[in-house]
Amino acid sequence: MLQICCRLTCLLNDLCAGRTTAPHAEAELLRMAAAHHVHDPEEILGLSEHDPLASVPIRMALARISHVLHNSPVLWGLLLPAPGQLAGLRGPVPVNHAAIDAGAIIICHQGCATLPAGTAWIPQPVGSAMQWTIVRAAAPLPPPTAADTTVLLRSAITATASQLSDLGVVAGERPEVVAPHLTGHRRSDQKLLDSAWTALVACDAGLESTHQMITAYSAHTREAALRQLRNAASQAITAATSWPLT
Repeated sequence: MLQICCRLTCLLNDLCAGRTTAPHAEAELLRMAAAHHVHDPEEILGLSEHDPLASVPIRMALARISHVLHNSPVLWGLLLPAPGQLAGLRGPVPVNHAAIDAGAIIICHQGCATLPAGTAWIPQPVGSAMQWTIVRAAAPLPPPTAADTTVLLRSAITATASQLSDLGVVAGERPEVVAPHLTGHRRSDQKLLDSAWTALVACDAGLESTHQMITAYSAHTREAALRQLRNAASQAITAATSWPLT
């Protein structure tokens, strides 16, 4: 699911910058999931011609966004909130809870009069398809920059490796993962995403096996170290996706 969220984030930024079209964006997404539908109960995107209680094909929402007129860059980012870590979300509470439950939210952090900051997409996999709910959130905190999070991620990786070594735990082999390809971004953003994506996958795999630790102390210490690294990786993913070329 996160790969699809990352791709949609890029496509939304590309749409707002005029680098792609709604049909092309829809085709890209359909390569990743069998179908994409959008539920817009509050008519945030102004799709007044459809029943607000029903879902519509994603092309309708993409087309509406592509036709938004703005005089300054409109920017989207991928946030990965978790319990105790809102990743820059500022409410309202129901949106925060929904984003935490989903594990991801794509949010406009720099908007315009017709597409304000806080406009957001919350994902929900449905079988082989994706359901997206459009919500109105408060404008999020400004996302971190790639320069800031690159340093923090490196520091977190070093600290976690040291903590696991002190426990006598082998960090394990580097997972064979391929990060999503960013479009409309600098090479440094892609490099950061590559590192952060690998760290995130490794942390999730490690957290799933924490119960295998022999002592409660070892399990707690290992889990705390991995969650700290995962938080740094999540922030790096946000930074890598939030500041495309304009």
